[in-house]
Amino acid sequence: MSETTPTREPGAPGPRKRVNRREQILYTAAEAFAAQGFHNTSLADIAAMLDITPAGVLHHFGSKTGLLTAVLELRDARSPAPEGAGLLRHLVTTAERNAAAPGTTQLYAVLSAESATDRHPAQGWFRNRYTVLRREIAAAVLERLEPEQREKASVPGPHGHTPAHDAAAAVIAAMDGLQVQWLLEPEAVDMAAVTNLVVDAVVARLSTRATRSGTEG
Repeated sequence: MSETTPTREPGAPGPRKRVNRREQILYTAAEAFAAQGFHNTSLADIAAMLDITPAGVLHHFGSKTGLLTAVLELRDARSPAPEGAGLLRHLVTTAERNAAAPGTTQLYAVLSAESATDRHPAQGWFRNRYTVLRREIAAAVLERLEPEQREKASVPGPHGHTPAHDAAAAVIAAMDGLQVQWLLEPEAVDMAAVTNLVVDAVVARLSTRATRSGTEG
């Protein structure tokens, strides 16, 4: 029989619930990483918060890096993104959900910034995440365009990137930047509204650009 104890998702409102020991470690680590960063948090710190030994943490995750990976995958596993144009609406929904979970939002903001440092264990995870997001958002943007516009937005530019790829990078940059602004001053930023505005703006930009190009041609 698994051990259970009351806990809650970091930053999430609502009643406390009972989860198994592995989940308890996961949530506690998420809170610690968000507050202190990965390098400044030891397995001993996490274990002490739970009144268990570091070996008890390693029993479930194998290593500190394994624990970090599990923490990073926690949010995505709970809300898988749809394919196609529905992804763009999902991005807005994600921004709404992030505003209701400040602990998780802080975790991603802290760890994504940390991952840019040399030899950070989460660097590969975030690099892959951004690669996949750019590809999937670019595809979703293309689905919002008319066939002729879609063709023009798929033509690589001087640096080898398509306009749709650049649009995807812009959406991701806006969402990540919004998280930092919101964490510093929640009342000043509506993440969902601004995300929706940015998505509509990049789609409109590609539509206008393609139409203008066709007219000039």
